[in-house]
Amino acid sequence: MPDFDCVIIGSGIGGLVAGGRLASKGYKVLILEQNPVPGGYLQSFRRRSITFDSCVDCFSGLDANGPVSIVLSSLGVEKTLKPIRLDPIRTSIFPGLTIHVHADIERYISELKSLFPSESAGIDSLFRIFNAVYSEIKGWGDFIAGLLPHERIPVNIVELSRLTYGELLDTCIKDTRLKAVLSDRCPFYGVPPTRVGSVAMIALIMSYFSSGAWRIKGGSQRLAEAISSGIKSRGSEVIFKKKAERIIVENGKAIGVATSDGDEFTSKTVISNIDFYKTFEMLSTKADQPRALAQKVTGASSSFFILYAGVKMDLSHLERSSSIGYYPTFDMDYNFTEEACFNTAGSIGITIPSLIDPDMAPDGIHSVTAHEMSSFSFKNDWKASKGELTDKILKKADLIIPGICRSAAHVEVATPATLERYTANTGGAAYGWTQSPGLRPLNTFIDGLYLAGHWEGTGGGVVAAAYSGHKAAGRVEKKLG
Repeated sequence: MPDFDCVIIGSGIGGLVAGGRLASKGYKVLILEQNPVPGGYLQSFRRRSITFDSCVDCFSGLDANGPVSIVLSSLGVEKTLKPIRLDPIRTSIFPGLTIHVHADIERYISELKSLFPSESAGIDSLFRIFNAVYSEIKGWGDFIAGLLPHERIPVNIVELSRLTYGELLDTCIKDTRLKAVLSDRCPFYGVPPTRVGSVAMIALIMSYFSSGAWRIKGGSQRLAEAISSGIKSRGSEVIFKKKAERIIVENGKAIGVATSDGDEFTSKTVISNIDFYKTFEMLSTKADQPRALAQKVTGASSSFFILYAGVKMDLSHLERSSSIGYYPTFDMDYNFTEEACFNTAGSIGITIPSLIDPDMAPDGIHSVTAHEMSSFSFKNDWKASKGELTDKILKKADLIIPGICRSAAHVEVATPATLERYTANTGGAAYGWTQSPGLRPLNTFIDGLYLAGHWEGTGGGVVAAAYSGHKAAGRVEKKLG
């Protein structure tokens, strides 16, 4: 008799959602996590009484029927968390133009029209498309995740699936400045509008309006800990500092997982919530690799150089603008080039969660995180370049928050190599695969082995990974009955 109904490798949000859903329905689950805490990119850490979210700015999926809320409720842990809704969702600074992305979509659209009156008709056309596509995304996403019993064929998704977001904007908008403004959340995927898939961007943009853009009071780590605690309360297990080394396959069927310290856990099914390539490197029989690895993929996404600073400043003038994008040019393609990296002529993102959550830092100090898009290959030796690049990113941050350089009481950074080391994502990839039009859900072609997380192909970011966790859990339920 197998030890578990399902062994899950990795406790990122996809693995936690899959494990939470299965545990809430009475299945016996084991989650193996190589780190001392759960969460993957949801992890937080503390320095000098300041809490920093390691990677995540905000996420959707916490509305009443959201994929994260459903799991929290099913485990009975929803009341242990205090979600905070962002409004504005984002404040975007362009040359001579600052725009607040209000949580109320009608207010946001109205502001766009007041700034670009000649584009009013185009704005209406674009958001009609957004609404039609997002309605299908939500319905189809709930269906494939097993949260809805049936759904119509998503004709709008099919029609737009081959278009980049830039190509979609071209059909409705003429003003290049407005196109840039409407592309201000492309950095959330690390891809310019000329490369990112239109459906992926619509899902991202509209989910924040429909479901809300949220943070968890006290840091994103608390979300991971709540789900992990709920899983254990249902009689399932989450083991930390336990690195999966081998997926045991016999006669074409996944039957368990072996760990680096020599333990073996047998199971009826296995869900891998880790890097796609590392998943298939773990297979006990290499003959099972070729078909899965032959699937068309879009390449790993970009990574980030992230600066964490405890800043002793009065930032009350920013009010509730806790997520800021700085774009010194309307040329969005340039903002994603290597030339723009660590260059004051390129874009940068700043997150200040302590503006809306005082629990993140002591009085008079703010928790500030700066995100600089970067590929892993940008530097051969990230460790040797840390000091130089830290100075450069501080200078960029100073353009948004003058005085931050001299007011930083604590500074540390995470490079793409850091992200790779802690999460085992190839090259520190922030979103799994590049979110381009060719991205499709992937299969293992191995009986009883399923994928979850941002490498599964549903999409990047917290809510897409959560949906993938539901989808994987649904497949396990169908198999086990």
